[in-house]
Amino acid sequence: MNPHEVKLPSETEDLITFYIIVNHRLNNIWLEYTDFVESLNILPKTLLIFPIIFAELDFYEVLLERIKQKLPTETVREIHNEFFFSDW
Repeated sequence: MNPHEVKLPSETEDLITFYIIVNHRLNNIWLEYTDFVESLNILPKTLLIFPIIFAELDFYEVLLERIKQKLPTETVREIHNEFFFSDW
């Protein structure tokens, strides 16, 4: 799927929710990967793993950037302050 073909919500509140979900997914991809690598006793076959991981990361990064462009800068800053730097 192309991240430019994903239909974005038109309402600000829905965009904020979508932004949080996509950002959370990006963080989880990294967590899943590091948990996987740390649990291995041998070196992973990075030639097989990296293309998959980075393709998924790229998809979500592009999608996140598209959402950010539709939100005011102050709103994005507030989202990060409230959700990504708190103890929730």
